[in-house]
Amino acid sequence: MNSNNDFWLVDSNFVGVMRFYKDKDDSDKSIDYMLIEEGIIMGIHGENPPLMKTRKKIVIKEARLLWQKLLNEGWQKTNKKW
Repeated sequence: MNSNNDFWLVDSNFVGVMRFYKDKDDSDKSIDYMLIEEGIIMGIHGENPPLMKTRKKIVIKEARLLWQKLLNEGWQKTNKKW
């Protein structure tokens, strides 16, 4: 995927995007967390950066389950295009 440890998914309509990435500034080092941002693709052909709407922080185990659930629902892995 991306060299900076960002992992992206796009929905089957190519409208919604989700970005999964490690929380590097986390003060609680006993538990690893992922940040998940959700947004919408901007521009007719998705040429503009997505408009990110929400961000949540969840433990990595839950993030992996969410990632798999989204793939099962038709989301696809994608590289950052912006």
